[in-house]
Amino acid sequence: MKYRRPIILISMAVGAAALSLAQKQNDAPVDSGVIIRTGTKQVLVDAVVTDKKGEYVRNLEAKDFKVFEDGKEQPIKSFSFEADPQSPNRSQTHYLVLFFDNPSMDASDQIRARQAAVKFIDANAGPDRMIAILNYGGGPQLNFTANVERLKSVAGGTALAVTSGAETSSGPGLNITGGCGNDVIMEIRCLAKRLAAVPGRKSFVWITAGFKMTPELTSEATAAIDACNKANVAVYAIDVRGLVAGTPIAANFGGAGLRLQPPSWLAPMLALSFEPQRGGGPASGPTSAPAGGGRGGASVGASPVGAGGGPRGTGSAPGGARGTASPPSNPGPANPGRGGSIANPMNSPLPGLNPYNQARSLIPKIPESTAVNQNVMYMLADGTGGFVIHDNNDLLAGLQKIGREQNEYYLLGYTPPTSAEGSCHVLRVKVDRGAANVRFRTGYCNAKPADLLSGTPVEKQLETRAAAGAGGVPAQMQLPFFYTSANVARVNVAMEIAPEPVKFEKQKGKLHAEINVLGLANTPEGQTAARFSDTVKVEFPDTGDGKKEAEAFQKKPLHYENQFELASGKYNLTVVFSSGGSSFGKVEMPLQVDPYQPGQFAISALALSREVHKTSDLGFALDASLLEDKIPLITQGLQIVPSGTNQFKADDIKVFYAEIYEPLLTAPPDPNAPTAVAIEMRVLDRQTGQEKADTGLMRLDLGKQGSNPIIALGERIPVDKLGPGSYTLELSALDTGNNQFTRTADFELR
Repeated sequence: MKYRRPIILISMAVGAAALSLAQKQNDAPVDSGVIIRTGTKQVLVDAVVTDKKGEYVRNLEAKDFKVFEDGKEQPIKSFSFEADPQSPNRSQTHYLVLFFDNPSMDASDQIRARQAAVKFIDANAGPDRMIAILNYGGGPQLNFTANVERLKSVAGGTALAVTSGAETSSGPGLNITGGCGNDVIMEIRCLAKRLAAVPGRKSFVWITAGFKMTPELTSEATAAIDACNKANVAVYAIDVRGLVAGTPIAANFGGAGLRLQPPSWLAPMLALSFEPQRGGGPASGPTSAPAGGGRGGASVGASPVGAGGGPRGTGSAPGGARGTASPPSNPGPANPGRGGSIANPMNSPLPGLNPYNQARSLIPKIPESTAVNQNVMYMLADGTGGFVIHDNNDLLAGLQKIGREQNEYYLLGYTPPTSAEGSCHVLRVKVDRGAANVRFRTGYCNAKPADLLSGTPVEKQLETRAAAGAGGVPAQMQLPFFYTSANVARVNVAMEIAPEPVKFEKQKGKLHAEINVLGLANTPEGQTAARFSDTVKVEFPDTGDGKKEAEAFQKKPLHYENQFELASGKYNLTVVFSSGGSSFGKVEMPLQVDPYQPGQFAISALALSREVHKTSDLGFALDASLLEDKIPLITQGLQIVPSGTNQFKADDIKVFYAEIYEPLLTAPPDPNAPTAVAIEMRVLDRQTGQEKADTGLMRLDLGKQGSNPIIALGERIPVDKLGPGSYTLELSALDTGNNQFTRTADFELR
């Protein structure tokens, strides 16, 4: 069997300095639902039971339930019915989120949805029923509050103020508002993690028109379901397309008896046509041709503008006019010199490198009669214990049905059997009562502990080696970073470790090896701002083919990837690793994260790459990355793998990934002066500064970008005519507001 170069994901634990960041306070799980609690090892599952008429069944006892994990019945250790006056949580405040998926809906649907939401709020909000309002795709946000008039004002679109923090003293002390996802599914996943700190079962009402699923979005749905289940969030999806059929949009703005007018911030959006999810794009590789959406949901492509041609006549590209140039040619996903097109290593027969190989089991079965655009609704609703409302003209009745269910559930607890770290488990709840229908969550994943080696002798040994001199195993490292919020960036650690004899031992009929890793990000004063530790387990069958693969593993370079967040500032990252015995490796690299504010026009660091994969081919590998809370570098239907070295051979593909942060995209669109962004790539001789290649100024296609300020780029480095040497890649960006920014990265050609 042909050996594939493995990619090993290293879990990170953020240190005390990073944990002090405000947004981290929103991610701490508190009394959530389907969760494995450290120490007690208890899994809590909520179950909603109805009869054949859809009425709630309220008189069940623990003996009436059976809980199964992976098909095996588990003894129920705790039981309660939350609507019971004697329930310990009976007086607990209930929390509901109204989440408007604006880009998926047309004007008619949005107006009617908001009308129904206002009536629902009027009848349901109160001190013990807190409501939050979120708008995906732009618009006002409102954190949990019982203030009925304010809720109605924001839901109806007449209030523009964005609030932060709780509206009342009884609300949770955190802020769930603000965009935090790359597309609508990732937004739901991110919001679920923020909601984990809110006690009890949360109702998340997703008002949408749906959209078609892709393999990439299926992986995102898996991660979203897992995040919702761990945070005790039930998703209720409402398909607004079934509300009214054939009603002209104009009638909804001027028809008699209509209470609401389209809010001023919404009207410009309704003239746009963009999707809330990433487009598939061409599968051939990063290119400057228009393509499907990037990480921010945009259709990002570049076209030549020419000398002095910038958008809206703003002049030449940064650095002066340099004439027109064709967009870089398409590198494609092939990887010359490495056996042609690379299948993702996570799909290779290396069980230790694919811990989440059961992840897709979290996706529930979709009803055969479901419309194409409703598949994603059923995935998230059925997977989290909610339900879908569709083909129904009475949106208010649907909202009322969801509101009634806020405490109509049974809470079942059991002690799970021991399982491997990273494994995913399917849940099933059965009720011994005739004609009873039970809804429950589909499962959860047993994520690996973040600081796995904390307090162990192995960690102490690695700490000693980190403070000592250089190790004997060479390694290289690159640290591109991408902003996530004000003065906070996600650092992508990419490492290339030289071949080393890995110590394999026979365990239960397999060849087993472990690689221990410790990383420390220190400030100039020597304080640890972030740290990680992990044990990467690799196994092969103890057979002839397995032994050959183990030998190949020992001879090929290892590619490690990781991600963690840091506040802006200067650091030094040290990573030490060992596979046992006296040999170990150590690599150190300075890291500077520049200050950044969300309203600032900027470019991320540049992630150089030699590998590109179609997202449609990633399958479980993308599932694993998302479940590990990683953000893959995806644009135009492709994943760009950051390289751990800046050295490229002649037959390597040479691409880069970057993000442009464009605050003008968050403002209401101006049809008379649309926002435009142009880029230019130059390659300079690192020693002399002489220009060796220049693409000229190229305008990006923002047709599907919508209001997401993150523009994802995947471009080929223009080095086709260059020989061996040391070079600097310079990426410049310019927008219609005369904002300019330049970012550089050094690289070598051999």
